Amino acid sequence: MRDASDPLSLGVHPAQVAKMEGRPDRVPEFVARDVMESVCERLLGGGFVLIVGESTAGKSRLAYEAMRVALPDYWLHIPSPGDEFHDLREAISPRRRHVIWLDELDLYLGATGLTVETLRSLLDGRRRAEVVVLATMRVREYDRYSARNRDVSDAATWRAGRAVLLMAENPIEVPRSWSDKELRRASSAADPRVTNAAKMSSRYGVAEMLAAGPELVLDWRRAATMGEHRRGAAIVSAAVDCRRMGLHRPVSTDLLGKLHVFYLQTEDRDRRLETMDEALAWATTTVYGSSSLLTAHADGGFLAFDYLIDQPFLPAVPDSSWTALLSEVEPVEAYDIGWAAVDLHRSDHGMVALARARDHQVANASYAYVIALGNSGRSAEAAAELHGIIGQRTAAAGADHPDTLQARHDYARYLGEAGHFGSAVAELNEIIPDRARTLGPDHPSTLASREFHGRYTGEAGDPRAAVDLLRAVAADQERLWGRDYLQTMVTCMHAAQYTNNNGQPTVAAEELQDLALRMTNVYGQDVPQGLNIRYEHARAIGASGDWGRSLRLFEELLHDQIRILGSRQPRIFSTRHQIALATGELGHLEAAVTMLRILVNERTELFGAHHRRTLATRLTLVRFLARLGQPALAFAEGRSLTADCEREFGSSHPLYREAATASTAGANPS
Repeated sequence: MRDASDPLSLGVHPAQVAKMEGRPDRVPEFVARDVMESVCERLLGGGFVLIVGESTAGKSRLAYEAMRVALPDYWLHIPSPGDEFHDLREAISPRRRHVIWLDELDLYLGATGLTVETLRSLLDGRRRAEVVVLATMRVREYDRYSARNRDVSDAATWRAGRAVLLMAENPIEVPRSWSDKELRRASSAADPRVTNAAKMSSRYGVAEMLAAGPELVLDWRRAATMGEHRRGAAIVSAAVDCRRMGLHRPVSTDLLGKLHVFYLQTEDRDRRLETMDEALAWATTTVYGSSSLLTAHADGGFLAFDYLIDQPFLPAVPDSSWTALLSEVEPVEAYDIGWAAVDLHRSDHGMVALARARDHQVANASYAYVIALGNSGRSAEAAAELHGIIGQRTAAAGADHPDTLQARHDYARYLGEAGHFGSAVAELNEIIPDRARTLGPDHPSTLASREFHGRYTGEAGDPRAAVDLLRAVAADQERLWGRDYLQTMVTCMHAAQYTNNNGQPTVAAEELQDLALRMTNVYGQDVPQGLNIRYEHARAIGASGDWGRSLRLFEELLHDQIRILGSRQPRIFSTRHQIALATGELGHLEAAVTMLRILVNERTELFGAHHRRTLATRLTLVRFLARLGQPALAFAEGRSLTADCEREFGSSHPLYREAATASTAGANPS
């Protein structure tokens, strides 16, 4: 273990260590934040201390400086992500006092990472102040472990990570924007870099400027298209996407060499590029002695600067990167990558990763695979799998165990997604009181079940009741978490969706436009839930009669969906369906029919011929064939569709009734 008196022993980039006098690239002068005293008090009290904030808010620098002040004679331990904590427990001598530094805590929370049991073993059995676990975490990663931001909360890794975070009790939050007192302290600093950063505080955070975040982003984006560092920019892109794909360890040079070619411009591959050594040297060069695009780790490999990972302009991770990464990782890492894929709405890659983890008996990978299966559009298969899991969990843990209740919820969710709305509503009618009784009426899981109950009530044919149910859920979510929490806004979106379905498209469009603006202001323009709000807004615009504007909105949305989610995500096909619908409603019936036939074939290939969304596309096709003046063909296809809907869902299902009506209209066109 290393002594805390040596700042270089931290093994992190210079922005996270104390300033080193006499060095020309020393880090900027430290300016005490308003929470400095609170951090020191917490450190002196011992135990688990967690500091949370946005990337480049100054979390790590604050943590280090507070550690130097409060714990100057403590023995410092810096485990690497992926290390076993067994050796660390043995290294904690009872004759010394110790501080364990876990910078970027999310890197330690993988499938084999830090657990409550491990944390307790590090802290228990000693006087509280003798051992301190000091951790930092980006707020985006911290929120990923929040119950209200996860409608599928059965992932063992997620639950274990959440339990660890709860042990920190009240994390100390470091805001990116500096207070007036902090700015005055920065303005009077001796270091001109600090005073200049304070002048830029109206646009960027002071720590953000000191870490050179905006400048590094500009260098990275510029180098990707011009100059002498195109390979370097591609290597940075590969390292950034490794973190987005759930790899929690530094990336080896060999792996970066394999991945970075997917990020080079096509013409670059035939041109002279800098060598790998030159590219890595450029990417690891610090700016103003503070930060670099990549950080080299002593045990080999490189990590991307976390500021880059949170940038809103990042496109979808290329399919080739997912495939190449999965061929290089261990099964336990495949589990983490699978859940990252589900989080990024890339269930196709999530299924591949989780199938590998499942085949190697990684704990809970089988359940995670079922969730990825359902999210990929194969909802009927997922529901069938979950029906068996419910029986297993009931026998093993009881009907009221949270794991059993979660399986029942997911079963109902995928039943509804498969089109069995009545059955889903019936299941949720039983789950909601069970969750309220065992978890509490305000528990996020109870509210999640209520939300799906409202949605499937609307799909079953009662949009007015759906609106009332969903607005009641949204009111409770706002009371508990606030108007701008992600899940509150998602529920409001669904309430507006069924307002549209209830024959009030103009009202719905106004609500959705306001919601889309708030979502962008709070979470950025590329968050997947924001894309869903834009989808419902464009659909409401079309329902109000403005098909030209609706078509333009859907075409813009499709471009962004493909950029962010990739071309195979199920929502992409829904947008393409709406584009075909708007095209037909504008009178371009032949073009719409061509689009719909292609879409039927693709949906059949991906989801099956009897998936409700495949059948819905066939229904729109029948309607347009009738309007195109092909009544015999419309009648024949309509009869086939009606028979398939009856066989799949029964004669009381809304889709059957609509198909029967369309078939009759095809036989007797107006």
